[in-house]
Amino acid sequence: MSDQSRLFLAAILMLGVLLVSWFVTGKTGQATDEVNQTIAVPPESLFVPPTEEILPLDTIQLSLSDSIPNTDELINETCFEETIVTVIIPSEEPGDTLVVASLSNKGGSVTSWSLTNYTDFPSEDINQNVNLVQEPWFVSGNHEGEIPFSYSGPDTVVVSELGTDVVFQFGDAVKTYSFSRGFYSFTVQKINLDEETTIPAATLPVTEVLASDKGYFTSSWFTNSHNKEKSESIEALESVGNVTWISTSSKYFTIILMPESTERAAAFVAPGEGGSPRITLNETSISVFAGPKSYHLLGQLGRSTQDMIDFGWPVIRWIAKLIFYYLTVALSFIPNWGLRIIVLAITLKALLSPLTTKSYVSMQKMQKIQPAMKQIQEKYAKDPKQQQVEMQKLYKEKGVNPIGGCLPMLLQMPVFFAMYRVLANMVELRGASFMFWINDLSRPELLVHFNTKVFGLEGIGLMAVLLGIIMFLQQKLTGSSATGAAAQQQKMMMYMMPIFMTFLFMRFASGLTLYWLVFNILTLIHQEFIKKNLATE
Repeated sequence: MSDQSRLFLAAILMLGVLLVSWFVTGKTGQATDEVNQTIAVPPESLFVPPTEEILPLDTIQLSLSDSIPNTDELINETCFEETIVTVIIPSEEPGDTLVVASLSNKGGSVTSWSLTNYTDFPSEDINQNVNLVQEPWFVSGNHEGEIPFSYSGPDTVVVSELGTDVVFQFGDAVKTYSFSRGFYSFTVQKINLDEETTIPAATLPVTEVLASDKGYFTSSWFTNSHNKEKSESIEALESVGNVTWISTSSKYFTIILMPESTERAAAFVAPGEGGSPRITLNETSISVFAGPKSYHLLGQLGRSTQDMIDFGWPVIRWIAKLIFYYLTVALSFIPNWGLRIIVLAITLKALLSPLTTKSYVSMQKMQKIQPAMKQIQEKYAKDPKQQQVEMQKLYKEKGVNPIGGCLPMLLQMPVFFAMYRVLANMVELRGASFMFWINDLSRPELLVHFNTKVFGLEGIGLMAVLLGIIMFLQQKLTGSSATGAAAQQQKMMMYMMPIFMTFLFMRFASGLTLYWLVFNILTLIHQEFIKKNLATE
């Protein structure tokens, strides 16, 4: 196998692992009882006076039932008036707001949870904020329907530095929401309400343009370790055991339920009905986090909630965390995320340059001994064992390692996969612009937009095309002394690899494409520098 064949084999392996990363890259809860309405009817009212035509009994019963108003009508028309309480949660930064929420005394539920710092991209034409409530949360009910709580506070409350409570009451039943300033968390405490706490199915919105349904919504929970299930894989209501927390999530946002005490609680998941999964916690006093899936924010909650951020397999996970902290902490003085990624690419290139140098020098040495290798192959064509012995002598004499060109390149792959996991899961990159038309580093960079997906592509990106050209030049300038079938194979790969990688990177987040483009430009310059140095020796 020639040096170029080994290089191409390594590239194919890279693609194989990359494709796997891409295509493999989330007991009974309290059900809502049907309202069975009955009316106490005095016996005398059931008397039917004699007439010429006696109505059938089922007709009489139907007439009576038709005159019975439903529970909502009774509430609205008699003694109940719905009150909506607006809760404003300020940020720690003066003048900034994190959340604008709405609570209703009808069921004591959360009817809106708007994240003011995040835009709902499918509605970006009207600049609408992400609202995590498509279906009301924590609805309390009884045999008559939703409980008509009373509320005596102001209609709008701004959470103070000491915290603010919103209290709903119905007889001896009390439901208290406690909010704190500067965070996406709050608590719910229920007294004399013997019920589970539930986030309904399909409450989370789709917040990304042309988002893929597969794996977009998930449920996660923590027992003795982190567990995750895609919404489409949940077929029925199922118990997940006693947990320290359970969540329902989209790609970038999540709602987490945690027992307010340190004790575990029984939890359940149910199908998402085409949206986010339903989750239930068998606990009446809970802490809730409802916000972005930020590794730093989740880390503040404790209980290993940050494990829901998928940084990849164990070895890759540790590399990914180092890269993440370098981007978010060490480079925090750089305001532009695109510039941070460029600095990261330069840093990693400097750290990995010894491997690149060793790989390229080894390939160049293998090219120089190709004529001698060919002579040995022809001389000992009928004696493979002796041919191998002579080859080993040649390698030792010339100081060449036959796998020296592939191994250093393969050692760089965990770093690339770690970069993929980091940049594909960072909510910080969502909506982060770089320059010109690259206005969201979490989405593919598109210079030419399609109205719909074509072969899985949303459009054509310039950076991905440039990346393909750079990869072609790398292979072209590397050169090879291969002949015959090996040369034909090399020529085919020289064209197919850049085309395939261009197609692949048009689907990736533009932040990842930017990183790989800068890294490969630096690699091309590095290779030319090494080549000139070897030519002078």
